[in-house]
Amino acid sequence: MSSTDYRNTISFEDIFAILARRKRQIAWTFLVVFGAVIIITFLMPKQYQSRLKLLVKNERSNTVVSADSNIASSAPGEVSEGQINSEIELLNSRSLLRQVVIKSGLDQTHRRSKAPTREDQAIAVDQAVVDLQQHLTVTSARMANVIQVDYFSRNPHMAAVVLQQLAALYLELHLRVHGSPGTYEFFAGQRDRYQKELQVIGVKLEEFNQQQKISVLSQQKEILLQRQAESEAALMQADAAIHQSTEEITDARKQLSKTTQRITTLSRTIPNEQSVERLNTMLVELQNRRTELVAKFLPDDRLVKDIDQEISDTKAALDRASKLNGVEGATDVNPVSQTLEIDLAKDQLELAGLEGKRGILAQQTKVYNQRLQDLNSITAAEEDLLRSQKEAEDNYLLYAKKAEEARIGESLDRQKIANVAIVEQPIESHLPSKPDVGLNLALGLVLACFLSIGGAFATEYLHNTVDGSLALEELTGLPVVAVVYLPEAFVS
Repeated sequence: MSSTDYRNTISFEDIFAILARRKRQIAWTFLVVFGAVIIITFLMPKQYQSRLKLLVKNERSNTVVSADSNIASSAPGEVSEGQINSEIELLNSRSLLRQVVIKSGLDQTHRRSKAPTREDQAIAVDQAVVDLQQHLTVTSARMANVIQVDYFSRNPHMAAVVLQQLAALYLELHLRVHGSPGTYEFFAGQRDRYQKELQVIGVKLEEFNQQQKISVLSQQKEILLQRQAESEAALMQADAAIHQSTEEITDARKQLSKTTQRITTLSRTIPNEQSVERLNTMLVELQNRRTELVAKFLPDDRLVKDIDQEISDTKAALDRASKLNGVEGATDVNPVSQTLEIDLAKDQLELAGLEGKRGILAQQTKVYNQRLQDLNSITAAEEDLLRSQKEAEDNYLLYAKKAEEARIGESLDRQKIANVAIVEQPIESHLPSKPDVGLNLALGLVLACFLSIGGAFATEYLHNTVDGSLALEELTGLPVVAVVYLPEAFVS
């Protein structure tokens, strides 16, 4: 049976058959592998773990070196990832690890002779530093401001000592790196300088006030400014009143020019009665005469035509006289015009008074302005002294505050009070952390099972022939009656 046919027809029965045929191989492989794991586990050197935990916080902030007095020395509420990484780099710094090696005596185990030379000592220290870096693990806790430092050593006491020395030397390095040496001396010197300058300016200001006799200059200027403001306000009111009065006079004159001085008080229409009466009488007389002439003459006679012409003219005159009427009227003084003239006179008098008042206010305002100019010219030097005094006082207060902050910071540094605190001190462990016997045995058991079963299947896969009657019986499951061996030439 070839291996190709075997691989193409494999089933669960074949798998169990393989395991049954190779049970000796599986058993020996399992025992050898698992025994080797047990031996190696118990022969491995025991290593003890010591742990150190550091908390990075912002409870203490370093002194802010700035000329701005408004900058408060307060720390942010949350520690950034950059701060955590900076502290981890300090813990992993080679200079710090060299000091730990020397302080804890780790270099003693790497010395080749009892009386080493300086070069041998340097080599031993470097080897110890490399060994310390290999067995030292520095990690940051997730979602927390905690740095965890683990160190493994065959000596439990040495593991705790190394981390204790690391913690002490790290705190000193942290304070030295984050501190500002000489800050207090600088700020204190600036504070004393401005204090002396403030005293000198105070003496000059007192001498100046005594010479100018202006001990109450601020009150005088305040009163004068108040009076000047009142005078200018009254002057503006007078100007507004003059403008208003001028407009009122102009309006009154316009109205007066459009108003008549006399108005009609009576108007009556009278008809032309006398002329009408006379014309009626003449018309009657003319008609009577015509009647007499018609009786004597023909209508075409010249006399009759003349009288008809006179009657016609009289009737026309009568019609005109009837249409003509006479008008009778009476006039009197216009009261509106009279009132406007009176108001105009009053406004003119008021305007004259306002112009006189404005002149007085303008002169008064001019006097106040001149007095203020005199005071300003006198107090220019005093204002310069006051400004210098204010600047010196502000600088003195600023540097006094900064000097106090620097003094507090240096005192905290001397007391080794930092924004990094040890939350878990390294202690000596009495139980080894390596090797983990239970874990190694479990892994060895899994490895032994895998290698033994895998080896059986690998042997079955690679083995293409059947050796001996026993192997043939195991392969076929039938008893073997005889075995025939063929020559090699025939087989090939």
